[in-house]
Amino acid sequence: MRIGIASLGDASGDTGGRNYIEHFFRTLATIEHSHTIVLFLSESQFEKLDLGSAMPEIVTVPNSNGSPLHKVIGEQLRLPSMIRSAKVDVMYFPGNFASFSCPVPYVLNIRAVAHYYGNEYGVDLPRRVMRKLLMPFSAKRAARIITPSEDIKKDVIRFVGVKAEKIEVIPHGVDTALFDGEKNRHDLEGDSLLKRFDLDKGEYLLYVSALWQYKNQDKLIEAHARLVKKTQREIPLVLAGKGTGTDDKYLSRLHELPRALGTEHLVRFVGQIQQHELRFLYAHAKAFIFPSSYESFGNPIFESWISGIPVATSNVHSFPEIVGNAGLLFDPNDKSAFDSALEQIISDQKLRQQLISRGLDRVKEFTWKRCVMRTLSLLERVKPFN
Repeated sequence: MRIGIASLGDASGDTGGRNYIEHFFRTLATIEHSHTIVLFLSESQFEKLDLGSAMPEIVTVPNSNGSPLHKVIGEQLRLPSMIRSAKVDVMYFPGNFASFSCPVPYVLNIRAVAHYYGNEYGVDLPRRVMRKLLMPFSAKRAARIITPSEDIKKDVIRFVGVKAEKIEVIPHGVDTALFDGEKNRHDLEGDSLLKRFDLDKGEYLLYVSALWQYKNQDKLIEAHARLVKKTQREIPLVLAGKGTGTDDKYLSRLHELPRALGTEHLVRFVGQIQQHELRFLYAHAKAFIFPSSYESFGNPIFESWISGIPVATSNVHSFPEIVGNAGLLFDPNDKSAFDSALEQIISDQKLRQQLISRGLDRVKEFTWKRCVMRTLSLLERVKPFN
């Protein structure tokens, strides 16, 4: 079978999408199968991806990553004919939307539906309108739909109008080798990274993800300032990431907040760090804090668990389902609850050890091999058009 996989747009800007594609292909290369994989990419994107030893056929879709509109035009107008030319039997669209006139059956992965929740979730009005048009059409024609969590499945049923039996929940995985905390804590390369950002081992709080407003970095900076004031502990806060489409006005406000709160010397904006360096930030952190208002899965939580650090995260949407008892859950909109979570995660040694142990156990349930094998099995069950 010839299986096509479409990943159009800026691979380096969409951190979640890039992470998925890279791990999917690197894992696929380790699994025995008889299929030919055809990867459809925007121009100049193959060089930005680390696919390991995977060697798919590459088909370039021209002029499809200059802007979100370019991506839509490439996906809807150019891609269908290129799929036909590549003689693909079945397509896999892992990025929420598909080509309406796709000439072969396809499986659609809906990883997020934040655009149904309003502009406070990082999606402006034009993109919300476009996504609300594209997603129902994409889902309606799909042979099957994948979601990474039960929470997203419920949202797809609720907002998109898809029947439950058409949807299969296939969680993502985590790179257990790369983020192995025990190994990374003993790697001298990590020392130079900490020195670069003026950090001491085990003495900083860590946030990793895009700097979009709905992820509540502003509330985290404020909670951190209250923690420093109350405990008189000058514990740094590291924010790693930026993400495509970050609001410059919000970004400026984030940088201004520590100055206004008197914690400018403690807050480190380290930007988007490649995973081979990011692993050391995880391994040496005191705790990982994730106060986001919305996540479909939350890869950084899993990377924190395998790194052997405790996690405190929001109690909304998919978080309770994903985290279980392996993280300290709190309401990011409740200052008292937020403050209590931060204080507990740095000072309650018994709780810290429990969360670390539970996290290491929990992460065993989520592997990229399981994710890829289940996805491949689903694609194999889709019957090509006659």
